[in-house]
Amino acid sequence: MAQFATRLAETAQVWARAVAPVAEWVARQLWSTTRKRMQSNLPPTRLTQSHRREAKGIVSALIAPVAPRIENLCRGCGTTIRGGRNHCSNCAVSTASERLVNAARTGRIAARSPEARARHAESERRHANARSSWDKSNQPAWLTSEVFAHKIQPLLADVSTAALRAQIGVSRWYAGRIRHGYRPHPRHWVGLAQLVGTISQQQTRAVAR
Repeated sequence: MAQFATRLAETAQVWARAVAPVAEWVARQLWSTTRKRMQSNLPPTRLTQSHRREAKGIVSALIAPVAPRIENLCRGCGTTIRGGRNHCSNCAVSTASERLVNAARTGRIAARSPEARARHAESERRHANARSSWDKSNQPAWLTSEVFAHKIQPLLADVSTAALRAQIGVSRWYAGRIRHGYRPHPRHWVGLAQLVGTISQQQTRAVAR
């Protein structure tokens, strides 16, 4: 409220110039309804001084009020900031942290919903079935844990999470762990080797058969 009062005081002259013609017009309209109206006793124009200018032969003209320069103030502390921004650097950090906390809280609530629990259980069952049905004998003999660790896994850090998800059909969280060095289940090794170019598509189809 104090900032509003300050701004109103700073722009008082602008409001006065803008309101003056309207106020005098209202006065003339009211005067025209009186019985004793005469051209010689027109309502005074103390606000715009239009009568005085007309007496001197000066044609009255509406002067467009000059709007004051609008300052962009931080919504947090009121500091003057650049245009196009809502918060200063200090307040932006605190508001961003608050948004992250709120987003995390919303995510946790959504993850506990019955629908989310059902999807998670279905995903767990699907991956458990895939792990149990995987046959180690179908894995190429050369694709050992040492080969994966030294020739394939280092290249996965440069692969996007979306590409990993599309290639082996895992969640964003699991794909992110793989990019950061987590070793996935061996059933994914052939697909990841193909993704980084260690094994060709023809070799992948031969392994699948």
